Amino acid sequence: MGEMEREQEFEERLEALEKRHAELQVLFETIRDVISTLSLREVLNRLLGRILTHLDSEIGSILILHADEELRIAVAQGLPPEVIESTALKCGEGISGQVAETRHPLLISDIAESQFEGRSERYYTNSLISAPILYRGQLYGVINVNNKRSRACFQRDDLELLEHIAAHAAVAVANAQSYEELLDRAQHDSLTGLANHGHFWSALAREWERADRYGRELSLVMLDLDNFKSSNDAAGHLSGDEALRSVASILSEGARAADLAARYGGDEFAVILPETSPEGAFAFAEKIRQRIESDRLGPDGFPVTVSLGVATYPRDADSGADLVRAADRELYRAKQGGRNRVCAAGRDDE
Repeated sequence: MGEMEREQEFEERLEALEKRHAELQVLFETIRDVISTLSLREVLNRLLGRILTHLDSEIGSILILHADEELRIAVAQGLPPEVIESTALKCGEGISGQVAETRHPLLISDIAESQFEGRSERYYTNSLISAPILYRGQLYGVINVNNKRSRACFQRDDLELLEHIAAHAAVAVANAQSYEELLDRAQHDSLTGLANHGHFWSALAREWERADRYGRELSLVMLDLDNFKSSNDAAGHLSGDEALRSVASILSEGARAADLAARYGGDEFAVILPETSPEGAFAFAEKIRQRIESDRLGPDGFPVTVSLGVATYPRDADSGADLVRAADRELYRAKQGGRNRVCAAGRDDE
């Protein structure tokens, strides 16, 4: 081998080593970033941001596989909101579905010449790479990267980098998802699916602090089922459980996104209503009362009505605990007044 050939070989090896070093540095920085949080959304946002930076891309998304076996976009950059909201794919459907089904990465150099040509306009895609998020044989989702900023086609090296990042980041995604599932179970009542007693108090403290800091109203509705024990004994505990689940479902449907419905304990429920006036809270409580009464929820002749008490900070209480006591007093007044009614602090017309 001549001197020139040895020099060329050395330069090629050096270039390969430098490239490998750069890839390892990318992996190190990405993993260090995503494992520093246990919030699944934050993990995914950081992961996608790193990927788009390193691949010099402008559009990307991460789809997560849900319990119903559908892939839905969890985070995205550069995609229209309507695409993010409407995308729901079964394994085998579209590009992401194919990657999920085969569990192999996919490189499409020119989508116009591929079998996915019909989807190119919707996704504003010329070239695309996609990789599965796999950990210990379990599929968690799919990462898609659409288009380089330069409009150059993706190459095999780009796909390999994405595949390596996805493989290493899968641990962080799996850990964050497991953590959030455990947290969800710890914060919610197993029978009704509503927030449990402990989560209720944590949320109330947080909302009271916000209301106190910004001078906003905070309302609370406390309710329980009328004559629940006697009805439960007569109809059976399974019927009682069904009644509790039905009431919980009505509370969930009636609550806004900012509200928090909780099973306070036994047959007693609570709904935290941030930035809600006494009048608004009373109207909400009355609507819930009417809905439960009219729906005749109880099976096997189990009669279901509820009594409700309403209080509002700062008019009726000085703290979160005071707010609970005030609403509970009104609940007791509704019980004493004949049940199946709403009583609110400051209202004497019930």
